[in-house]
Formats: sequence, C-alpha cells, structure tokens
Amino acid sequence: MFQTLVFHEIRPKDELDLGQRAIKVADNYADSLPLALYDELSHFEQRIRQLVDSGYHFLTLDDVKAFYQKGITLPEKSVLLTFDDCYQSLKKYAYPLLKRYAIPAVVFVATGWLFDAPAPYDPAVSRVLAKSELADMSDVFAYANHTNHFHQRKGTTKSRPMWETTDAFIADLKEANAIVPITDVFAYPFGLYDQNTVAILNDQGFYLAFTTKTGTNDHSTPRLELNRTIVGQFTPL
Repeated sequence: MFQTLVFHEIRPKDELDLGQRAIKVADNYADSLPLALYDELSHFEQRIRQLVDSGYHFLTLDDVKAFYQKGITLPEKSVLLTFDDCYQSLKKYAYPLLKRYAIPAVVFVATGWLFDAPAPYDPAVSRVLAKSELADMSDVFAYANHTNHFHQRKGTTKSRPMWETTDAFIADLKEANAIVPITDVFAYPFGLYDQNTVAILNDQGFYLAFTTKTGTNDHSTPRLELNRTIVGQFTPL
C-alpha cells in the first residue's frame, strides 16, 4: 500500500499574498492556477520534515511498477511525491529542498508548455520552465507524460483528451513522449478523464496513470486510475 501526493506551485508567503496569477506557457494556453493549489514554502518544508521524521519511505516510479508487476510488499509508510506542470517555482523552491533531503519525486510535464529558452524567475506569473532546465534537476526529478498540447480544459468537467478524436490524442501522447524520459506513465490533465481516455492509454502501452482522487493505493487499485491526493496551502499539516 502507498500514498501519492501532488503539488503544483511552492511559493513563499509574500508571493502568495500577491493573489491568483495567470499561467504563462509556450503554447499560449490561457488559464489561472487556483490559489488552493499553491503551497506556502514554509508549510512545504514542514511537510517534508514531518514525513522524514515519521519514517516515511519515498518511492520512485520503478518502486510503484515493481509493486504491481511483481507484487512486492512496500514499507508500511510509503509515499510517492509528484508535481504537475513544471512551473519556475519547482526549480527555485522545491528542487533545492528535496535535494537537501535526498528525496526523489516525479514531475508530470505538459511538454507543449515548455519554453525553448530559460527566463528570469517572475513571481507575478506562473511561468513554466524551459526544456533545457529539466536536465538540471534530473538528480531529484523523474519526468513523465502530462500531454503535449492537450493540457486544456472546458470548465471543471472536461479536459482536451476527452473531446478530441482518438487519433489526435494518440498523436499528442507520442509528441510528449518524444521529450519526457518516462514514456509509460501518465497524469490526467486537471485530473479529468473518462473510460475512453483510460482505454486509449492502455492501448498505447501506458502502465501507470494518476488521477487526482484522494485515497491510498494497493494491489486492487486500477493501475491506470491511481489515487493522488492534492496538497495545497489550505491542506492541514
């Protein structure tokens, strides 16, 4: 049994006090990240210290695959840390702290959002990193598929994989897999999906896929509908 946590933006309090901000991405998709999805930097460090001090075992994706492929038993307190979307704050704030504690984590990358060249950190927007910056953090982060240009939504009920044709979704998955090193693991954009989305991932050889449904995962949890608990600034320590 294991838990999976997902973070989006890690920011110090003075930056959170600026309020909600727009995302800035290479393919010009326009949206805003809800403030509830940000986590305050001092809270994030407390969470990490709490997990370390409580004796948690930090998983890699290889550990999770072995759990399902070989039926291995994981340590009693096992957790997989994940991040979505690859914002600049990932490199500025989350990476140094996880590196200090030698904790591995996974980043689900919307590859069409990545810029071609790095830019100075801008606290006023949620800007995504450049492709070249991912390699700088590969000693901590493993990178997996979060679509290429399909990280888009209509309201709170549909993500782009749900309204596009099967062929278009498959093409987008392959474009993202040409960039990310881990090509058989996926996270649903905004946690939105349907059973057709699941079937396409299965047909394309994806072994694991993560939702944003709260809960633990065990051998009975569908591998392509794994639970993943969102952690934000209002999540109690």
